[in-house]
Amino acid sequence: MKNTNLRVGIIGLGMVGDPIRRWFEEIKGYARGKDLFCFDVDVKKGFQDDINKADVIFVAVPTPSPKGGGADLSILHTAIKTIADGKIVVIKSTVPPGTVENLQKKYPKKKFIFSPEFLTESQVWIDYARPDRQILGPTEQARDVVKEVQMLLPIAPFSRPWSSDYSKKEVTATEAELAKYASNVFGYIKVIYGNILADICASMGIEYENVREMISADPRIGPSWLNVDHGNYCGAGGYCFPKDMNALIEFMEKNVASKYKEGIAVLKAVRTYNRSLLKKQNLSEDIVSRHDREINVKKRKINR
Repeated sequence: MKNTNLRVGIIGLGMVGDPIRRWFEEIKGYARGKDLFCFDVDVKKGFQDDINKADVIFVAVPTPSPKGGGADLSILHTAIKTIADGKIVVIKSTVPPGTVENLQKKYPKKKFIFSPEFLTESQVWIDYARPDRQILGPTEQARDVVKEVQMLLPIAPFSRPWSSDYSKKEVTATEAELAKYASNVFGYIKVIYGNILADICASMGIEYENVREMISADPRIGPSWLNVDHGNYCGAGGYCFPKDMNALIEFMEKNVASKYKEGIAVLKAVRTYNRSLLKKQNLSEDIVSRHDREINVKKRKINR
């Protein structure tokens, strides 16, 4: 059921963009070509609508990690250039902190909001339709439209700026950008910590699974990311974890290195451990830095 007259556009119909399309078509009752317009550069997907017929446009394009780290924003910038002035632009792509504010300065006649997604590849639709977090961080220019955009999206137990109890607590676009990186890097670190514990268990001749179950029972820790054999290999992989760890390290080196050298060193040490762990399995960060469905590796056995 619709609760707004905003026409919706989506640029990028991949892992993030396609669940957004499904939400509006299957749940909200939007119709392609009428109040829903989708575009993807891959013509085989069949999404070549005129995106500028929409009022609010969700941008969910890749921001891959180039060699050396960081985030390649070229696809994002190309997408933004195609959007007409006067539109509300909701960035769903993972971007370094400060990106959306910079876009707002470059395109002052558009209104920008950053709204991260927290999706697991094995259950993308469930995670999108039943999120645990719904975060919208507007620029100053977009504060007057953020409530209307939030009303378009699935309700979550934790929401910003409007919570389920109708209280309001605003976050900025930059805060939301950092929260996205922080979530993925925390997951990366937890994966590595699980593997360190597995090393300790192996050296002592005790069962890691027993230790994992006991610490996972603490709700402050939980079971997520502690299965050291996920994906037939040990270590942090997938499309997001290595990419976002590399991007956060580069961001820190460029922006806060003089003050937080120790923090950067910690993240680099975690990354070095992961790369060493992968190497022991005849794998590399490049091989495992893909969507789960694209990582076709036989089960690796590692001697700890």
